[in-house]
Amino acid sequence: MIVISEYELSRAAAPNLPLAPLVYDSRYQEQFNNVLRLYFNQLDKILQQMSTSDDVDPASINFPCGGFQDNTTQTAASVNVAYPITFNTTDFSNGVSIGTPTSRIVVDKEGLYNFQFSAQLDKTSGATANIWIWPRVDGVNIPDSASKVSIQGTSAESVPAWNFILPMNAGSYFQLMWLTDDTNVVLKHEAGFGTAPNDVPEIPSVILTVTYVSRLP
Repeated sequence: MIVISEYELSRAAAPNLPLAPLVYDSRYQEQFNNVLRLYFNQLDKILQQMSTSDDVDPASINFPCGGFQDNTTQTAASVNVAYPITFNTTDFSNGVSIGTPTSRIVVDKEGLYNFQFSAQLDKTSGATANIWIWPRVDGVNIPDSASKVSIQGTSAESVPAWNFILPMNAGSYFQLMWLTDDTNVVLKHEAGFGTAPNDVPEIPSVILTVTYVSRLP
């Protein structure tokens, strides 16, 4: 797991420069230089806060983000009941983390965030089944956000994958919900196989990445 320390950017306002005298005055020049020096020092501090400490690429900008997955098979105990998808692995975390319960993805800073997921749906037996997936924020469904996936047949599989850009307050949590009309549908985890360099990595039941887009309008 990679953990990057969070930051709080400083602010800098354009300085009020003193009016120039009609004739040269060393005291004015010194005051003028001090005002500009203070302003550029503030700008340097902001640029240092935005950059990582990586000596290889010191210009990289540090934004809140997170990557999460689950390596268990998730099931629906009952049909037509909404269940939150859970996560048990943090791939990287910078101001975004798995909360309690583990279906909650918590952001530390307010802003617009892009939540992008992929899920491995598997149908163990039977005819056509329908699955609905949608997001919640702080326990409330996001309006007009659900999508429907249909799979048919024994061992049928599908990988729904899309994203949501959502406004989040500091401390708010995101949940990915799912509902099915057939309990033979699962979010399936599969082990990897093969021998390097042709080995296939394991398949998580769900993968979620979270990236910061911008401050709130």
